[in-house]
Amino acid sequence: MKSVNQTSRGTYVVTYDVDSRLQAFRSGNLKVPHQHDPIFGSFHRLLFEKMRVALPDVNIHTIGMSKVRIKIWKEVETRIKDMHNQVVLSTCQEIADSNPKSEGLILNINRLFNTEGEKIGHGPRPGFKSLDEQFKELEKMIAGRSVVLIEDGAFTGGTLRFVLSQLNEMGLKVTALVMGFCCTRAHAVLKEVFSGELVIVDPLENLVDWIPDHDLIPFIPNCGRVLGETVSSGYAPVQTSTGASCAYPYILPFGDMQKWATMPAEGARDLSRFCLDTSIEIFDQVGDGKVTIGEVLKACPRVSLPITMGAHGVFPSFDTQVVSFLKEVRNRLV
Repeated sequence: MKSVNQTSRGTYVVTYDVDSRLQAFRSGNLKVPHQHDPIFGSFHRLLFEKMRVALPDVNIHTIGMSKVRIKIWKEVETRIKDMHNQVVLSTCQEIADSNPKSEGLILNINRLFNTEGEKIGHGPRPGFKSLDEQFKELEKMIAGRSVVLIEDGAFTGGTLRFVLSQLNEMGLKVTALVMGFCCTRAHAVLKEVFSGELVIVDPLENLVDWIPDHDLIPFIPNCGRVLGETVSSGYAPVQTSTGASCAYPYILPFGDMQKWATMPAEGARDLSRFCLDTSIEIFDQVGDGKVTIGEVLKACPRVSLPITMGAHGVFPSFDTQVVSFLKEVRNRLV
């Protein structure tokens, strides 16, 4: 973890987990760089420097999520005394996967957005059942046991508040909430609906904004703001005719980095170019650099097709190689 500008006007958090999320492609039999490949260390060092240049008046605080997830489980293990009466529920696949003792209880929940990139509500992550179905299944699996809820981090607290409210309506008792980090605003929001123990393994003050590195790299699982729509059960990801979900990566030309990531215009453009270059470098090593968009989407249901604000319904062919697509997009940002 690094920090600069200790007398700054606030703290901007950048979380690192592109390296761990990319490993999800292994289950789809794709060759990917190992989690400790130098490509990721180089990406994170340069990303930190570019964030520091783009935001000189704030303290850039970086968090390696793999280490934070280990800390989360250490806190959980001190609180789980009897697995017959207690259960761990995660809102993050990567946290659940990071501990062999996990029962694998996961709520695949996602914020969903409209064509303007504005939040419309909560729904399932792409490739998963509706929230109603997930909650009903979890209720059966939890079977009256008390719950320790775990989460990577919270900036606004809106998603966790929704989850806590739903669990409460189901009559499930959450005794502890353990998370990586939590800003002051989110802390206040959570306290409105949660009176149990709140554990924050990486406490931070005066958060300006937070951006995960996976939101900056197209085709990484869970990258970007997922396009959603209203359905009978609430909200769900929009699907193309081929069944793919769609999302706006935060970088240009896909999303609105200035608005979504509190980033000045020139900094947003420079970071976008850098992240597209990194995306090309990463996927040049996936499937020997010849992997197609269709193969990537098939390999992991949490991957969304990257789309551009204002260009809805314009999708690349699934036969297009990912690297070719990314190079074409990069050429737009001269």
